[in-house]
Amino acid sequence: MSRWFRSATRAPAPVLVGAEEEQHLRNVEGALIYLLNDDIAEADRLLTLHNSSYHLLGRGLSRFIASVLASEKDMLKEAVAILVEAENKTWEDMKKAQVEPTAFRSEIYPPGTEYLLCYSVAQLTSAIAGVISGSVTEAVKGFMKLRKAFLTLDTMMAQETAYLKEKTASLKATGVTFTPPQTRDANSLRVPLPGVYDKQDGDLESPLEFVDALESPSESSNASPEFATISEKFAQQDLTDNVTNTPDSSRPTTPGAPNSTLGDEIDPALFATIFTHHTDIFIHSGIRLCFGLLLIVFSMIENPVFSKILYLIGFKGDRIRGAQLVWQATRFSNFNSAIAGIALLAYFNGLVGCCDILPTDPEADYDLSGFPQARMDSLLGEMRARYPESKLWKLEEARQNAHNKNLGGAIKILEENSNAKMKQIVVMTLFEMALSSMFYHDYTLCAETWLKCIDLSTWSPTLYAFMVGAAYLELYRSTRVSDPVAAKKWKEKATIYMKKGPPLAGRQKVMAKQLPFDTYVVQKVQKWEERAKSWNVDLVDAIGVSPLTEMCYSWAGVKKMGPKELQKSLDTLEWSRTSEPERLKTTLDETAVHALLKACVLRNMGRVEESKTLLQEEILCHDRHEFKGHLREDWSLPNAHYEMACIAWLEKDLPGYDTRAKLLECEEWLEKTRNWPESYVLETRMSFKVSTALITVRRHKNIMD
Repeated sequence: MSRWFRSATRAPAPVLVGAEEEQHLRNVEGALIYLLNDDIAEADRLLTLHNSSYHLLGRGLSRFIASVLASEKDMLKEAVAILVEAENKTWEDMKKAQVEPTAFRSEIYPPGTEYLLCYSVAQLTSAIAGVISGSVTEAVKGFMKLRKAFLTLDTMMAQETAYLKEKTASLKATGVTFTPPQTRDANSLRVPLPGVYDKQDGDLESPLEFVDALESPSESSNASPEFATISEKFAQQDLTDNVTNTPDSSRPTTPGAPNSTLGDEIDPALFATIFTHHTDIFIHSGIRLCFGLLLIVFSMIENPVFSKILYLIGFKGDRIRGAQLVWQATRFSNFNSAIAGIALLAYFNGLVGCCDILPTDPEADYDLSGFPQARMDSLLGEMRARYPESKLWKLEEARQNAHNKNLGGAIKILEENSNAKMKQIVVMTLFEMALSSMFYHDYTLCAETWLKCIDLSTWSPTLYAFMVGAAYLELYRSTRVSDPVAAKKWKEKATIYMKKGPPLAGRQKVMAKQLPFDTYVVQKVQKWEERAKSWNVDLVDAIGVSPLTEMCYSWAGVKKMGPKELQKSLDTLEWSRTSEPERLKTTLDETAVHALLKACVLRNMGRVEESKTLLQEEILCHDRHEFKGHLREDWSLPNAHYEMACIAWLEKDLPGYDTRAKLLECEEWLEKTRNWPESYVLETRMSFKVSTALITVRRHKNIMD
């Protein structure tokens, strides 16, 4: 009897209604756009109006974006908690959508796919949070979630492609002609995984085996039976047919573009015919955004521990295809499109743009394997037109100015952008302004901006303090002879901040390891302290080659400098600026770093022969073992090899040189750098440059062949 009464009084579970679901989706997308437009209050208000799966995921994404932009761990924990709740909610709604007739029904995707996408987004986001949390355990859990999300998204793309092929064929039968989706072997994206791929031919043994990655958050073994509707429909087609290669229609072809094509593309006329519902477009753009980002992220992982984990779970990246997919997601006026735009601009401006060896052929401005300047300009203009209030686009505009060697213009934009309402955007703006002022050799502004970073951000107080000290050191050296009173003040400040950094090291960790720049700073300061004691001088007077110029090199600032800044860099490297020049010039550690930095500056000034001679006579003539030892600058020799590769890349286009021979020489130096037998400080930063350079070199070889 009691069971009857309890069941009679229990409130029925809310029924999913297609129109209401779409409205919730539109509301959340609008709220997140408010967030990007720097209207936090309105975004928070809209995200808390309902407790739908979309609203819950939106709140998790909002917290996650805020935490990542500012590198705040406490906010990251809060985001993870909401995202876990969103995983549970979206999974439940996915199962409900499969059986409730009033739920949204797509002609393209199985019932509940929109919630499966949300579930994957929640998994993907919380996985990234786990990887960057600092905990090895959470990072490993995060990689397993990445595997689940990857398999889910891969399969959804395969299902979509199968439908489009079928639709193309049926329309063709009626006399309507579209370009059919083409295929590419899925093995280019994965390495063999026991139980998933046949060991002989690499084909999927059964598409249904991907379901083991989709268990309910509360289960640990088998997938929910209710998921059969989707999994069975996915199983009806071959997962190798999941890639199309048709012209880019993500936006009108850029005027003058030689060949604007992207893979995984859909005929624009076919797209307009089929994708007419807002939810279908949300799924389509979301799949491409998330899957593309995964491919890019996987391709950039150079850390051996991370790489091993990726190998064990069966995946490898594809940065070009990933960029193509994310680019396609930018065509829509929705939140997925905005995030795709931010991701692409950050990827190209913040990572690829820092590389030295990039395509130089006539199609380089449009090729996604390098730095597609024309496309980036077009994308930035389009995004600013769509979201005029967003400070994020101004930040990217500043980065592009810096990339174009207009550091003064970049600083001006960043100064205007520092009044954002979101603390996270303010922190990003200040960080970028601190770097730009450092490259610009405005030491006062540089020190002031890094000090603001110390107050607002907890990401790397060790690095921030070191940068402040390095800026004050340059002010000390500039006044040491001409103004002893001012020099004394700058010397005291430089000493305070140089000593302040090392005790703060280790507060932020990735996979339980100290941040690379924290390790770098600790070793540097320790070396100077030991030298000061040995030479019986003050700490600041024991410092050799300009640490600020060294930081410009490490943060790819030299390539962003114009003629005036490059000359100032040469000036900072004069031995006469140091307090103990004669002692320093007899130390291999100092002379090697000095030669490396000077060679880089000379190369960027076009003085290639001088640069090459300096590297050969000051660094490459020494044996590798000479750079090993306690607190030695072990990074200077592998970086010198990379510099030789950069020089060979430049020489291939100069008169009097054999282009193919120089291309092969460049590749040889890069391979030596990539296969360096020992690890060294800041190796990960160099690894990305080398991998990007090798992609560029091999592309150029293909063009020549």
